[in-house]
Amino acid sequence: MRYIYNILGVLLVVLLASCSSSRKMSKVKESAWNPYECVIARANMAVSADGAGNVSLGGTLRMKRDDVIQINATYILGIPVGNVEFTHDRVLVVSRTTRQYIALNYQELSLLMGSDITFQDFQNVFWGEAEKLNVKGVDWKYITFTQLADGRRLPEEYDVAFSRGQTSVKARLKLSNFKLEDGWNTRTEVNTSRYTQLSVDQLVKLISILLGK
Repeated sequence: MRYIYNILGVLLVVLLASCSSSRKMSKVKESAWNPYECVIARANMAVSADGAGNVSLGGTLRMKRDDVIQINATYILGIPVGNVEFTHDRVLVVSRTTRQYIALNYQELSLLMGSDITFQDFQNVFWGEAEKLNVKGVDWKYITFTQLADGRRLPEEYDVAFSRGQTSVKARLKLSNFKLEDGWNTRTEVNTSRYTQLSVDQLVKLISILLGK
């Protein structure tokens, strides 16, 4: 798939595939976390499309309970690739490689995907409070969990697989070095003089290309 190196597009396909089905992932139990607790973890991602070789990325996962989830992706040597940020107001995806970004509120995202989607759906997934998901065309599941010093658990490894027609995208996210730490910037700032914002129509076209429609 010649678009594999458009990291923005690949992240979008994986993101939208998982979030379109996230409403079907029910909470397992009450949260063990207090409001506004912060967690930081080192992230390693491997993404492949249409059976092509993996694109390996490093990065960081930062989460503030009931407020924000951030994934920052980098190449080897720390070269920035992109950011994905979930807040109560929007989903923001920034491609540092193509200098593009997409900002969607949840009403737009829900209309786009044909399913009611909220920040809580993403929070359930990343804080380990959702069940294993097996939905036609989408497979999102936890592989392993880690136990923190205080006994609470967080997901340590995830698999996401998405297929439609002749197109398939797979991603694995591995987390390590968990810390209960705050003091980081909870919102991603985009320099709009240097980055181009994609409209919803442009997003639909991009996804259509990536899915081979």
